[in-house]
Amino acid sequence: MSCCPPGAVGYLEPQGENGTKATAGGFEVYESGEFGKPMLLLLPDIWGWNGGRIRSLADNFAKNGYFVAIAKLMPAFEGGTDDDALPPFFEMSRVKECVFPLFMGEWAVEKVVPKVQKVLEHYASKGVEKVSLYGFCYGAWVGMHLAASKTAIPIVCAASSHPSVHIEGLIGKDPSALASKQSCPWLFQPTGVLGAEGADPDMYDAGGILMKALEELHPGKNQSTRYAAQPHGFVTRGAITNGTVIGSNDNTKSDIEKAVTEVLAFMEKSGAKC
Repeated sequence: MSCCPPGAVGYLEPQGENGTKATAGGFEVYESGEFGKPMLLLLPDIWGWNGGRIRSLADNFAKNGYFVAIAKLMPAFEGGTDDDALPPFFEMSRVKECVFPLFMGEWAVEKVVPKVQKVLEHYASKGVEKVSLYGFCYGAWVGMHLAASKTAIPIVCAASSHPSVHIEGLIGKDPSALASKQSCPWLFQPTGVLGAEGADPDMYDAGGILMKALEELHPGKNQSTRYAAQPHGFVTRGAITNGTVIGSNDNTKSDIEKAVTEVLAFMEKSGAKC
């Protein structure tokens, strides 16, 4: 197993943007929405701050009343995408060979989380009082370490589509121990038919080791919805053109909408807008 299992969706061309670039804590960020609205920090997958539809997602959350930021966090591998993370031409068959070493090197949480903390320190200095997180794949692993650390802004809640917190186990550590340190409740949206090749592991489902640990901390406040018909990566990278799916299945568009709607409802229930 790697962060992205067999059958995971590969690179998707950037899908447009309405926001602006800025600097926060010494790092480049993409911002969308009105500053002063409740803040949402998006934590990217392994294609970084401008891969697939991540900026379009930021713009969508901005339309729903959030100030959204995406930070450029991962040193570019083979040139990266917009000078961040993996390059567009990267083949999914190389993930285990090339990306796994990065998780213990330049993309290790010990190096990336301090960057995110500096970004949050910047927004705290501007008056932001609380933040929600939404991570994709690798971004969920970063988010869990962030929510287990001391941050300048309290984290109200966190969500992840096709999470890869299982990276923690791949590098010889205990994912459930990480989950037992979370300062906020989580929503997980794992993909694939449970137990099938390419499916996200059961740790994200109700009764899984992560959910059990989270429920001990935040009883009744965590959620999990498995998108069994979708491959890992579908929210940020599942390709859609004119409502028609390319290289995926006919439910991709509606499932992306369902996933985002679920995240919005979870954040509101968790007090993101209070």
